[in-house]
Amino acid sequence: MPYLVLARKWRPQTFEEVVGQRHITRTLQNAISQKRIAHAFLFTGARGVGKTSTARILAKALNCDTGPHINPCNHCKTCEEITNGSSMDVMEIDGASNRGIDEIRELRENVRYTPAKSRYKIYIIDEVHMLTREAFNALLKTLEEPPPHVIFVFATTEPHKIPATILSRCQRYDFKRIPLKDIIESLNRIVEEEKIQISQRGLLSIARESEGSLRDAQSLLDQVISYAGEHIGDEDVVEVLGLIDWNIFNGTIEAIANKDVQRCIEIVETIYQFGYDLQHFCRELLQFFRNLILIKVSSHPEGFMELSEEELAFHKKQAEKFQFDHLNHLFNLLLKGEQEIAQATFPRTMLEMTLVRMATLQPLLPIDEMIKKLEVLERREFSQEGKEKKTSPIVKEVTPSAGAKKDKGKQQAFFKSKFKTDEKDTYEKKENLKHFGTEKIMDHPSPEILEEKWRGLVDFTRAKNPILGSFLALGNLVHLTDEKIEIGFDENSFHYERMLERENRSQLESVCHEYLQRKTKVIISSLKQEIGSKERVRPNMGEDIRREWEERSEEGGAKNPLIQEALRLFNGKIVEG
Repeated sequence: MPYLVLARKWRPQTFEEVVGQRHITRTLQNAISQKRIAHAFLFTGARGVGKTSTARILAKALNCDTGPHINPCNHCKTCEEITNGSSMDVMEIDGASNRGIDEIRELRENVRYTPAKSRYKIYIIDEVHMLTREAFNALLKTLEEPPPHVIFVFATTEPHKIPATILSRCQRYDFKRIPLKDIIESLNRIVEEEKIQISQRGLLSIARESEGSLRDAQSLLDQVISYAGEHIGDEDVVEVLGLIDWNIFNGTIEAIANKDVQRCIEIVETIYQFGYDLQHFCRELLQFFRNLILIKVSSHPEGFMELSEEELAFHKKQAEKFQFDHLNHLFNLLLKGEQEIAQATFPRTMLEMTLVRMATLQPLLPIDEMIKKLEVLERREFSQEGKEKKTSPIVKEVTPSAGAKKDKGKQQAFFKSKFKTDEKDTYEKKENLKHFGTEKIMDHPSPEILEEKWRGLVDFTRAKNPILGSFLALGNLVHLTDEKIEIGFDENSFHYERMLERENRSQLESVCHEYLQRKTKVIISSLKQEIGSKERVRPNMGEDIRREWEERSEEGGAKNPLIQEALRLFNGKIVEG
C-alpha cells in the first residue's frame, strides 16, 4: 500500500475532529438539525485551517445514506465515495484551473440535472477568488436562485477579491488561525499513534513554524520524522527546519542586558557561519523583545504569547533586568536595524552595529522624572538668585533720543515726585496690594510693588505657556492700572514682532486676565516712543533678565547647576557657535 502523508492520513472526517473551528462546526451542525441549509456557503481563512475538509464533511453529512445527520457515518457507500473523491454528486473544482466563463457556463448547464443517487448535488470550488470577472457575472443568477437540489460551497484565502454581488448571495464563515495550544495537542495525538518520540520543545518549534496552519504543522512533522526516524531530538528539529536555536536568542538578550559587546559580536559570527538568514534572526529577536514588553505592561501576558511554561518563566526573569522605557528604545533600535539590514550592502556588519548600539544604550530616565528634576533645580536656582540679588530699581527714565540709563538716585527722586503720598496712605495701599489681583490696583503703586507683581506675572506666564513666558521676560512693564496693562519691547526686536501677532496677543490677554482676575486691556508698545508725557514707567526687568542670560551664556554652563543637570540627564555637551 503506498505511503500516505500525515496531512492526508489525519484529515478530519467528522465535525468534532476539525481543530480550532468550533464556532463554525457547531453552526453547521445546528443548521443541519434544524433543516436550515443555505444554498451557498463561503469558507474563508488562511491556508491549512480546515476549509476544504469542513466542506467535505458537510457534503457527507447532507448526503449520508442514513442522514442527513449532524455527523456523517463514514461507513456507507456515499460517505466513502465522497472521502475518496469519486462521488458523481459532489464535485470539487479548482478555481485557478477552471476560472473562465466557458467553464462556468458548463457548470450552469449541469446544475439543472438532478443528482445521480444522492440528495444534493454539491459543488465545492476551491480558491474561488481566481475566477474572472466575467465568470463571476455568469454565476450570479444561478447562485441567487439555484435548483433546490444544488448547494455551492466556495473556499478562498482572499475574500477581498470576491465581488460584493457574490458575497451577498452566500453565508460567510471565517476560519481562524489555529491556536498554538490546539496544534500541539493535535501533534501529540499523532506522535502517540505513530509511536514517535519527540520532546514538547520540538513540537512547540514545529507548531510555531506552522504559523497557525495545522496542515503545515503535520507536513513539517512528517519531514522531521523522515530525517530522524522514530527518536527525534531538539537538535534534529532545528537542523531540518533551518531554525535558529532558542539559546542563541536567550544569549543575545543576556548580552544586551549585561552590556557585553564582545558577546554580541560573537553571536553574529555564529549566526553568519551557520548560514542563518540575518533578517529572519532580527524578526525573531523582535518577537522576544515584544514578549518582554508584554510582560512589563500586562498582568496576564501568557494569553498574548505562544510560549511554554518554561519559556514564560525564563522571559519573566529576563524582563526584570530592563525598565519599560529601555525595552521600548531597544525594540525601536532593532526594528530600525532590521529595515537597514534588508537594504544594506553588508548585512552582517549592519547587524553587528545594531547589536552594539543596543548593548551600549544607556537606560533612560522616564520623561516625567526628568521634568520633575529640572523643575526642582529651577526652583532652587531662582530661590538662590533671590537671596543673593537685592531688589534693583525697576523704573528708569527714557529720553526719546538715546534712552540712556539714569542712576539709582535720580530714579528714586523721579518716583518720589510722581507718587507723593503721606506715610499712612502709603501703608494702607501697600496692605491692599498684598494679594495682587484680588484687590483694586491703586493708581500709583510703588516701584517695589510693581517689580514684585511684574515678576509674578512673568513666572505665572512661564508656568502656563513657557514660550510666551520667555517672550514676556524680555519685555518691560510700562503702565498698570485697573483698566489696562502696557508692556514695552525694544522696537524692531524679534520678541516685539512676535508679541504683535494675533495669536500671541490673544494668549497673553487670557493669561493676564487669569492672573489679574479682571478684564484688563493688554497693550504692546515700543520702548522708543515718547513716554514722558504719558507718565509711563519703564522698569529695567527685561534688560536685567537679558543681561543675566548673557552672563550665563558667557559662563558656558560651567557654574549653572540647572544647565549642568540637563547636560547630565541628556548626556549632552556645550558647543560654541
